[in-house]
Amino acid sequence: MMPSMTESDRAAHGTAGAGRATGLDDAIGSVEREFGTLFVKLRNRMRAQAQDIHPGIQPAGYLMLATLARSGPMHAGALADLLSADKSIVSRQAAQLEQLGLLRREQDPADRRATYFAATDEARRRLEDLSERNRLELRAGLADWGVADLRMLAELLHRLNEI
Repeated sequence: MMPSMTESDRAAHGTAGAGRATGLDDAIGSVEREFGTLFVKLRNRMRAQAQDIHPGIQPAGYLMLATLARSGPMHAGALADLLSADKSIVSRQAAQLEQLGLLRREQDPADRRATYFAATDEARRRLEDLSERNRLELRAGLADWGVADLRMLAELLHRLNEI
């Protein structure tokens, strides 16, 4: 890995005009690396949380349950769209979650041919227990951060989610 050039190095090499672009590129590269690390940690955490809900659940099933618990019952197509998942994945995960007693299919009163998925009370209880443990872990991990830093983090994450 080559060390990056400082502004004075760029000036000495006649590349001072490229400093802004290089600085921006370096900063974006740092963000990209941190995202990579965060993505791996989140994927591993999601896998562990799925196992906490039930040992047979895949991360996709965990996401489905969490979405249904948060957003309420929905049709398979709407759930697939919301999760950016293929309907066949949603269907397979729903069948497994239903067998485990964590998801139920309900007939749509507006269209009796259609069904929608809903998290069971047991799934909601397990998700709430897990959510409480997550909040405690997050609180412990961020206890040394100042309130202003936490608010800034929340604002920056919100801005990022708007991209």
